[in-house]
Amino acid sequence: MSQDAVTGPAFLRRVGDVARRARAAAVRPTRGKMALAALFLLALALRLAWTAYVDPSPRDGRFDDSSWYDGSAQSIADGKGYVFYDGAPTAAWPVGYPAFLAGIYRVTGDSVPAAKVANAFLGALTVLGVYVLGALIFGPRAGWAGALVLTFFPNQVFFSTLVMSEILSAFLLLLVLLAVLYLTLDRERARWWGAAVVGLLIGLAALVRGEFLLFFLVPLLPWRLVLGTWRRALGYAGVALAAVALVLTPWTVRNAVRLGYPVVVSTGAVANLLAGHWAGADGAGTFAAGNPIQEEYKGLPDPEREVAVYKAHIRKALAWAVRHPWEEITLVPRKLYHLYRDDSRSVLWIQSQPVMGQEQADWWTTACNGYYYIVGGWLLVSVPAWWCLRDPKRLLLILTVLYFSFIFGVVFVGDPRYHFALVPAAVVLASPALVVVWEHVKRRQEAPVEEAGWPPPGPDVP
Repeated sequence: MSQDAVTGPAFLRRVGDVARRARAAAVRPTRGKMALAALFLLALALRLAWTAYVDPSPRDGRFDDSSWYDGSAQSIADGKGYVFYDGAPTAAWPVGYPAFLAGIYRVTGDSVPAAKVANAFLGALTVLGVYVLGALIFGPRAGWAGALVLTFFPNQVFFSTLVMSEILSAFLLLLVLLAVLYLTLDRERARWWGAAVVGLLIGLAALVRGEFLLFFLVPLLPWRLVLGTWRRALGYAGVALAAVALVLTPWTVRNAVRLGYPVVVSTGAVANLLAGHWAGADGAGTFAAGNPIQEEYKGLPDPEREVAVYKAHIRKALAWAVRHPWEEITLVPRKLYHLYRDDSRSVLWIQSQPVMGQEQADWWTTACNGYYYIVGGWLLVSVPAWWCLRDPKRLLLILTVLYFSFIFGVVFVGDPRYHFALVPAAVVLASPALVVVWEHVKRRQEAPVEEAGWPPPGPDVP
């Protein structure tokens, strides 16, 4: 018998090993998909349960952002267009979320519960997106860790019951990050059309929340690392900018025609701009500086008044910033403090027209902030894992955090509500430390079994 011959029992063992490996290869992806489906359903169930348990309505007499979004969405769904309370055309808030909501209302007959179900669904999809984002950057275990953390993140869950733009904006930002990673930072897949997709998504995000308008600059350094030259990286940024402009141009043209001025996203953002650049600025949302401007132009009809107030806010903010450079510098840490100080704004907005007792609201506020601080601690512990300026994927998340910090720490004002869309990226940055703990616990659990001599050694396979 030749040296390569295999005896009957050995051959059967080999066949068995091949079959087992084939079954394992088939089962692992199936189990993975089933686990992700279960995670999605868990995230969805938590969010739907919260909307049933705490059910504020934008039509309960409150006067806040949710009542505006609801009313303007009804107006769009009824064919009246995007108009102010007096029926005049407006661009007071970004049109993206009211337009999204109007699509739901058109189908469901102005159903607020349907809007909340949409929020819950998008929130659960965001959990799956965090798994993909974490897996692409740090590996599958980090993806699971980040997704599980976001599943139970109180403020992320609680916003599901509010008819507001936060959940849609977080979902769109996550899509932007995934598109950058998958379509442009993989050397085998990187093509110019990937940058166009990124730009289209950024344009949609900017129509929901205006702070994303300049986000096409964030991937510039990662593109430089992947593509090898500044020329190619700037080319990708130019393609992304063109795609952003393609999305925003119809809205800007509409504003030029209906308002008499080419407002790019919204006129309301300038209130936050002025709040960050005036003599009484303290880093938070102090809007008293705009009162004299509102008083000055109150006699004008809309939309002329809206445009005049918009321009006056910009002039006043820029003039103060130029004349007070030292004060501008000292305001930055205060703005950043107010941006990141807590994570319980969902409870505050729910209680705009109280739907729960103060003791209960305080309990949920504590739960939100406690969870947020714990995850923030894990994020800091994970710094050695994610602080790498030469890895384009990790650099993308670092620059995303810096972008938010610049927009609300320098340009506008800090408010904990404004970091909501950043949280999915933040939990991915926190995930490496969670994985280390996970693996340590797993090793501790397996060690006694191994010391006991289990599993017994199997037969050698030639």
